[in-house]
Amino acid sequence: MTIYCKVLIVDDEMLVRQGIRHLLDWESEGFQIVGEASNGKEALEMVHLYQPNIVLTDIVMPVMDGEELTRIVKGMYPEMEIVVLSSFGEFEYVRSTFQSGVADYMLKPKLDAVSMLAVLKKTAERIPAFQHSEWKSEKKQSVDYILDKLISGYSVDYDKNELSAIVPYSSFVLLSVVQDKSVSLTRNEEWLEAALKAIIQNRDRPVATRRLSHQDGYIRYLLNLDNSAQEDAVQIAQQLLEAGDKGHMSIVVALSHVFEQLSELHDIYTNDMLKVLDHRFFLPDRRLLIVNELEKQAEKGAPFDMEAFTAELNHQEFDLAFGRLSTYTHSMNGRLDTDMFEFKSFLDHSLFNIIVTLKHFHYEASSLDEGKYEYFRAIHEAEHIGEVILLLEKFLNEAVSCVSDNRTGSPGIQKILLYMDKHFSQPLTLTEVAKHFHFNPSYLSNYFTVHNKEGFNEYLNRIRIDKACTLLRENPNLSISEISNLVGYSDHSYFTKVFRKLMGISPSHYRKK
Repeated sequence: MTIYCKVLIVDDEMLVRQGIRHLLDWESEGFQIVGEASNGKEALEMVHLYQPNIVLTDIVMPVMDGEELTRIVKGMYPEMEIVVLSSFGEFEYVRSTFQSGVADYMLKPKLDAVSMLAVLKKTAERIPAFQHSEWKSEKKQSVDYILDKLISGYSVDYDKNELSAIVPYSSFVLLSVVQDKSVSLTRNEEWLEAALKAIIQNRDRPVATRRLSHQDGYIRYLLNLDNSAQEDAVQIAQQLLEAGDKGHMSIVVALSHVFEQLSELHDIYTNDMLKVLDHRFFLPDRRLLIVNELEKQAEKGAPFDMEAFTAELNHQEFDLAFGRLSTYTHSMNGRLDTDMFEFKSFLDHSLFNIIVTLKHFHYEASSLDEGKYEYFRAIHEAEHIGEVILLLEKFLNEAVSCVSDNRTGSPGIQKILLYMDKHFSQPLTLTEVAKHFHFNPSYLSNYFTVHNKEGFNEYLNRIRIDKACTLLRENPNLSISEISNLVGYSDHSYFTKVFRKLMGISPSHYRKK
């Protein structure tokens, strides 16, 4: 029996994990990848589950970084070896991990097959079970290795006759399980293995199953079936859900089309499975997602009228604009004609437009503006449409407050501010603006102070200096004197004085930053 040196890959970037996985012909070199994790917390679960010999880990990761992971793993499993992946600027992190017992480290920007293999073999020789291994490339590729290559889109040579002894039937279906996050990965996998085994043993028609490597946070199985493959796969999925209910395991199961060639594995996973699992976002109450059925139900809904939405914002018809966006978002529950990522991007763009419009019309929307990235993050991380609807309603309530509660929402002051925004490059004075709006200059000064947080001159200087900053950044060929004239200052020295007062540095120093 072949004994492999087991390796766990830990990195928060999926492309890096995939690159490492396919950098080597691992099993022919005597190694076996037993799992992947995107952060230290996930990795700890897999360490307990798979007992790898070597953990290949990134340093900087969310939730739990590589430094903490190293310290915990070496404390619990001192015989387990750690190899750190680092970037050029992470020396202090790497040095701290060596104090915890790291075996070696590799620079990610310089990662290649030869150097990685050398580090891994050197590390494996520290492990008693592998100290006398000759590391000859004679070990046969396992079925798991072949299937992992195929589902990842890589070509691989294999003996079809040998493989047919393990997957002997004519048809295949991919089954993916979205795991219950309240339960540990170990228990999820153990329960699924036991549940599938019991279901298949009690079936009349033959079925072979093979668990595939983790990807995208899903537990994946290849079902190998004979006649009536689609019908059998649906029955197995339904029985799996029933078993989950009895065992208090909240899972979602997805099924691909039926296919007949293992060479189709990558396309089926990418074009069937990932797309149907993305639709789970719009179908929060559906626990069985079958590609064939969802394709039949995918009728196009009414598109969002962005032109009308933009016009309503520009005319300050906020009730109409906010209602339009809310109605459309609610209508997305159950829709199958929209990509989840496109919808989230559309919503981010819409919220951003609302904030820009409120600021343009001088509503006090600073709190909304400061909190926008938290909204964008929450929308990006939302797992279903219901979460997004709640986030949108919270945002719109804040936006309504900006419109209804803010005293700068007065139509009179808005007209004055918009006039100043448009004519700031001209030699504006309080007297001239008062004359334009048929005000007494003294009354305008008081009116401005009451309805705006800045006085007339403070506001005019700020919008001029804001524009000057943009010109300094984006127009290196313009002189300071030319920029001074373009933003309404005829006196270059006065412009410099005002700029320094508001920005803390001179225009020339600002340009050099």
